[in-house]
Amino acid sequence: MDPTTTEIASCGSGEAFGPDWYDRLMRSPRGRAFHLSWMAHAEEADEGVFDQLLLRVDAPDLNKLVRLHAEDEQRHARLLRECAARAGVTPEPVPAELGYIERLRRLSGGSDLGQLFAGGDASIMGIFAMLQVVEERGVQQFPLVEQALRRVDPESADVLAAIIRDEQRHVKYAQAISRRYAPDEGALAQLLGMCREVEAVAFAENRAAYRAFVLARGLLGTF
Repeated sequence: MDPTTTEIASCGSGEAFGPDWYDRLMRSPRGRAFHLSWMAHAEEADEGVFDQLLLRVDAPDLNKLVRLHAEDEQRHARLLRECAARAGVTPEPVPAELGYIERLRRLSGGSDLGQLFAGGDASIMGIFAMLQVVEERGVQQFPLVEQALRRVDPESADVLAAIIRDEQRHVKYAQAISRRYAPDEGALAQLLGMCREVEAVAFAENRAAYRAFVLARGLLGTF
């Protein structure tokens, strides 16, 4: 059995982003620094989308939610980088192939900002439907990281717990805004289903690329 297969088998199911995987990753200072840096990268990878939303979402109550969401994402990125620094090592640079948000935008056909907003209200509905799905993924995954992180860095785990609460709030923001711009509940439900299908593909592809990178760089710790 080759070393890569041995490493994968020792992570339980063999899939990245499970409890055993996170436990080993957080136990390694290099793995911890990289993963928190990678999370920070995802938090701030909006590529101008929020700026455009602030210009186009004209209802004051909804515009306020967009602004709060955008500010939260930037604050999260800063906090996560501070947590990464507590590992005491310089994190590996995040390679382009591990850009989860960028991969998601490519798969959904939203790489061009002008094209992304070309549909007016329908585009805004679509963007927030996808944001809802992305935030739901964070609400699912972040607690696993937080639990593993608490064993080695309780201070950073507390930061992540606060971020999780924000992400739960962001799901509600996205739901409220997408409903306001949806022509009806049926259209929104259909769109959410499509977004979930695309996101599942992006997540699976990103997980495979992430696993290969971490194993190649020896970023996992030992039990």
